[in-house]
Amino acid sequence: MADLTGGHLAARTLKQAGVGHVFTLCGGHILPIYDGCVTEGIRVVDMRHEQAAAHAADSYARLTRNIGVAVVTAGPGVTDAVTGVANAYSARSPLLLIGGAAPLGLRGLGALQETEQVALLRPVTKGSWTVPETRQIPEVLTTAIRTALTGRPGPVFVELPVDLLMTMMEDRLAPIPTGYVHRERQAAEPDSIQRLVDLLARAARPVVIAGSGVYWDDAAKDLAAFTERGGVPVFMNGAGRGCLPSDHPQAFSQARGFALGQADLVLVLGTPLDFRLGYGRPPSFAEEATVVMVDSDPVELGRNRPLALGLSGHIGLILRQVADALPAGLSGRVESWRQVVRRKESDSQARLTAERQSDSVPISHYRMAHEIAAVVDAGTTVVGDGGDVVGCASKVVALKRPGQWLDPGPFGCLGVGPSFAIAAKLLHPDQRVLLIAGDGAFGLNGMEMETAVRFGLPMTVIVGNDGGWGQIRNPQLSFFGEERAVGTSLPFTRYDRMVEALGGRGVQVTDPKDLRPALERALGSSEVWCINVVLDPGAYRRTGQVSMAI
Repeated sequence: MADLTGGHLAARTLKQAGVGHVFTLCGGHILPIYDGCVTEGIRVVDMRHEQAAAHAADSYARLTRNIGVAVVTAGPGVTDAVTGVANAYSARSPLLLIGGAAPLGLRGLGALQETEQVALLRPVTKGSWTVPETRQIPEVLTTAIRTALTGRPGPVFVELPVDLLMTMMEDRLAPIPTGYVHRERQAAEPDSIQRLVDLLARAARPVVIAGSGVYWDDAAKDLAAFTERGGVPVFMNGAGRGCLPSDHPQAFSQARGFALGQADLVLVLGTPLDFRLGYGRPPSFAEEATVVMVDSDPVELGRNRPLALGLSGHIGLILRQVADALPAGLSGRVESWRQVVRRKESDSQARLTAERQSDSVPISHYRMAHEIAAVVDAGTTVVGDGGDVVGCASKVVALKRPGQWLDPGPFGCLGVGPSFAIAAKLLHPDQRVLLIAGDGAFGLNGMEMETAVRFGLPMTVIVGNDGGWGQIRNPQLSFFGEERAVGTSLPFTRYDRMVEALGGRGVQVTDPKDLRPALERALGSSEVWCINVVLDPGAYRRTGQVSMAI
């Protein structure tokens, strides 16, 4: 028996759940949790903003496929973190946000930083709770963790009043539950598998969309086995990127619009039919296409488009079932369709060749992406945080493994980059981490480069600096003209000098020939680097592309 504070009980519960780091910004309401973390050997990573702490915990969850934890103080600490929680909700990331709160006895009296937090977080979480007494801290936390990890993953919130965290009690009176998370892998019914096999066997132009659910279910090997047996072209989005290596014969990226518009069967794995897929409707999908979805969340099945078949379960197990039942020779039968898609893929890449190899000054977005692609290997984790700059890179940078590419996800939240990179480096210190940031996005949480310096986390950020919010400015110019383009310009700030002021290293690049040497030097360094690349604001529009997500 031992006497523990509520803060120590909270830390011990996290430790038992496999948490090695918590991300935070300090506040008096949560100091007892810090003290417990010191005792339990949990590393406290203090960030410069609560939003950044939530983003870091989100990244930690994605990379571990386990709970990621942010601990923030009451009131503005919690409200600052809401954006990070909302982003995790859209990305299906099991983030646990722990928020401090005013003492129970002072509720409603106007205590410091008092606000209604539980209701605030409820719409963007799978569950939101307050703890009514100290002995229930382990029970409520483990309930939250179980909720976050089971079924469709997602964020949760637990409010811990400061008086409960400071209360001492015997550990035997507040036992920490064990064996409380059970993620049994659900296979599909044999009849449903046979229906899917029959649909695939009849299809002349099948396509697979592999989304984040493939990553969360750790189903990359199953996806490869299925597509190699069936020969179906695969396009990846979200965290699904990298689940097939970019050089896999069935992996495609640039011909997706053509393929979906021509496909007679679309198999959607672990991704919603949202704006990224045109809501599954014409003209993005062919009018007469047969659509099948497999997802851990049955609520997604049939949203936005009627399905021929919807399967809820573990994507890896279901792909295994289908692969085992596919008739021999199916891959050969769709070979001509694959060749058509491959030609479209090659044509799309060829159209970018001139921009990728351009020596023009200011530098083209695609030339920057080209040089990035040349230095990214299987041991490099790439974080994308921006609009057009990241969009260009995603078309060019080849990926070798699941989890190699991190971006905000469907919420489109800018500013995640430094936090995502910090978590990646903490978890995998032997891997190189490259953050690709737009100049607008980098401004949101760029102070976290100081966090990286302070914790000795060598990483490289390459800022594509086109002097504006390009993804919004370009369509603004097209729709309204130069004379009415307001609110979308930025100065060509020396972000390299900013990072130097924070204790890192920096260099500004204006000549494309200097890009690769700068990247190689930075990525080979044991320091935090910023490469500030001056881009041509009009280069992206020269390729005929204007992007604005609506």
